[in-house]
Amino acid sequence: MASRKQFKEHLLGQKTSRMVVFAAGLTLVLALAACGGTSKPTPSPTVSTPTPTATSILSGRALADGPVLAIKMDNTGNSLPHIGLVPADVVYVEQVEGGLSRLAAIYSTKLPDVIAPVRSARETDAELLPMYGKIAFGFSGSVDAVHALVKQAGLVDVSAEKYSGGYGRLSYRNAPYNEFARPARLIKRAKGSAQPVDVGFTFGSLPAGGKPASTVTASFPSARVLFAYNKSTGLWAYSLGGKLDTSSQGQVAASTVLIQSVRLTTTGRKDVARNPVPKVRTVGSGKAIALRDGRSYALTWTRPNPKSPTRWLYQGKDFPMKAGQIWVVLFDSQRTAKITGAKTAAKS
Repeated sequence: MASRKQFKEHLLGQKTSRMVVFAAGLTLVLALAACGGTSKPTPSPTVSTPTPTATSILSGRALADGPVLAIKMDNTGNSLPHIGLVPADVVYVEQVEGGLSRLAAIYSTKLPDVIAPVRSARETDAELLPMYGKIAFGFSGSVDAVHALVKQAGLVDVSAEKYSGGYGRLSYRNAPYNEFARPARLIKRAKGSAQPVDVGFTFGSLPAGGKPASTVTASFPSARVLFAYNKSTGLWAYSLGGKLDTSSQGQVAASTVLIQSVRLTTTGRKDVARNPVPKVRTVGSGKAIALRDGRSYALTWTRPNPKSPTRWLYQGKDFPMKAGQIWVVLFDSQRTAKITGAKTAAKS
């Protein structure tokens, strides 16, 4: 039988052995840590998803839309070159009294510093523009009846008569062709004017079909507008009365031209020269011609009411516009648009 002394020596030996083992284990752990250092594992590279580029619903440009502003502009020889027209997203050509034409320019993606020359509104605008929503509408002035129609149409009236602080006069042009607008001030004044909505434009690649086209001419009773295709730019350069509309901002040119066959009625009013003031009817349906990328296409258009978009149909489907500035020529259905480059002249 073991003595008390021997038993104590046995316990002491076990304790010493455990301490040796623990020390050896600790040494091993420290050694491994020293080999590995304190660095963390290298994370796997992250794959970033490209941010989608904003695209305008009105022009298909790779630009973000802002509040919409419509400006009424002169379109006679005295207005050339137009100032601030190049950045417009959409431009309409309207027939007015005396067989002349005026423009309604729509801005959303870019606002130039100034736009000129600004002219007065017509009944046509009160039917055309409501499809854009409650947008700011700038013009030099109008008769009381037109002001009332603009209000009834839900447009925000920022005309010179309502807000003179958004307008001025160019010293180097004669009146009435020298009035200009400051679009940034008009948008600010409008306070919450509408963002762009679908007005019927779709964008895409050139569809099959169509006919070769190099120029298109729309002759109003007292005005002649022409678009000539430039293959190097892929755009249709705009001319008025045989003169190119070129300013310091560049050549005014359309990516897509739409010749919309419309009905003209009378407003019952006459201008100071006793010319009847027409109203262009943009609600309804009819024929149209689309021109893009050197080709022309026979379309139909339809718009049920002033709040509805205008649909442009080719072979039963929405016609794809080319991204860029779109021109819509509101052309009397009793007149013919001449297209060169095609086998025959096309009727609007």
